[in-house]
Amino acid sequence: MWISYNGYNINTLAQPGHVFEVVRTGNTATWTDRTYNLEDLPSTAVVRDDLTGDLYTSTDFGVFRLASGTTTWTMTAGMPMVEVAGLTIVPSARVMYAATHGMGGWVFDLDKVK
Repeated sequence: MWISYNGYNINTLAQPGHVFEVVRTGNTATWTDRTYNLEDLPSTAVVRDDLTGDLYTSTDFGVFRLASGTTTWTMTAGMPMVEVAGLTIVPSARVMYAATHGMGGWVFDLDKVK
């Protein structure tokens, strides 16, 4: 399971990060920070491409991709720097939708996203 956290909060200074992998085992869970080089960018959503294992997160500055097996987030090409409020992947169509603030919706072909 993947969790995104978008807030800036004085109560979380000891636990920075905006993208977490959560592994549940019985009644407990282990949270692992997967923010890596995103620094302090609020993340409003995180989705996983189950075919490739790549992760995508929406931020105040666009959509970033974490290729499977890597630790470096890269900004996706083909979209202006804009606040993205949410992401949805449609696996059967191999597309991802990105909802922006003020610049409409965008569609990404997952087989071509770099």
